[in-house]
Amino acid sequence: MLYIVAFLVVISILIVVHELGHFWAAKSVNIQVPRFSLGLGPRVAGFRRGETEYVISAIPLGGYVKMAGMEDDEAAEVLEGGGDPQEVDPERTFDSKPLWARAWVISAGVIFNAIFAVLVFMGLGMAYGEPVPTPVVGQVIPASPAAAAGLRTGDRVLAIGGERIADWTEFVKVVEASPGRPLPVELQRAGRTVAVTVTPRSEGGVGKIGVAPSQTAEVVHRPMGAGEAVVYGFRETWNYTALIGGLLGKLFTGEESLRSLGGPLTIGQVSGEAARLGLETFLGFMAILSVNLAVLNLLPIPVLDGGHLLFLTIEAVRGRALSLESRIRLSQVGMIVVMALMVWALTNDVLRLVFKI
Repeated sequence: MLYIVAFLVVISILIVVHELGHFWAAKSVNIQVPRFSLGLGPRVAGFRRGETEYVISAIPLGGYVKMAGMEDDEAAEVLEGGGDPQEVDPERTFDSKPLWARAWVISAGVIFNAIFAVLVFMGLGMAYGEPVPTPVVGQVIPASPAAAAGLRTGDRVLAIGGERIADWTEFVKVVEASPGRPLPVELQRAGRTVAVTVTPRSEGGVGKIGVAPSQTAEVVHRPMGAGEAVVYGFRETWNYTALIGGLLGKLFTGEESLRSLGGPLTIGQVSGEAARLGLETFLGFMAILSVNLAVLNLLPIPVLDGGHLLFLTIEAVRGRALSLESRIRLSQVGMIVVMALMVWALTNDVLRLVFKI
């Protein structure tokens, strides 16, 4: 039950953030917005304020902002439940706006998801500090300075270069600042203290010794001020963006198997585990998933934000938009592609979580 609740909470919040971006951007350039829906399918509940109907729909896996003049937006029409038709002002339709305004409206959902991640990481940095592993060696690269000095997996660094070490970040700072300089290292190994000397090699003027931290080591939190937290928020968001982008590239080239794709069951399981581990872990997972949603929405598949941006790019190059019929056809193809990916991811979930394959 916890997994289901956590999944619905995470997905609902991230969809609201994404669609609020579209909604706010549309209003900022005076586009008429007849409906803001949380979920897809028939209307379950809602109210009208001004020209916009705010509704909760039956299928809690999605959401949309319906803008006047976006007839090719197939995703907004999936199982849509009624709603009173409204008179549309021709000057307030999506297609009547200049190219830059339409690009801004389409991009705003992705931008809001990225901003949400930055703010969450900033808040976690100020509230808890930066999580860093304790200085326990998890991997020693063969033929590296660390291997030559005798460092082993499982060694805990107590001091290096005469400085006491509390976390992995402090250890790395000393190493990187000492290329070519012999450093005395005090280690804790199997309950006893061991002393070795390591000489970092220079890589672009930065010291490297060829070790990686243990993935199972205890994590400590390094306190940070407001300025550091801002930098931390942007840095973490960028790091996860690059990580997810790299994974997508490997899926495209075949370096990574499509079996690694996870669907709603995996997200639900991880959401539940994150919620069970506490607020810090749960919020961190939500921020990572928000970055994931932003990156995936930029894929150039019609019905996704990236697909709409692709249409606008084609319009900018050609000097005129694709015909409505072409956009609708391409959006239908895009919907099939998205549904196929969802089915594939769900199949992976079932094989992995239910049948343990």
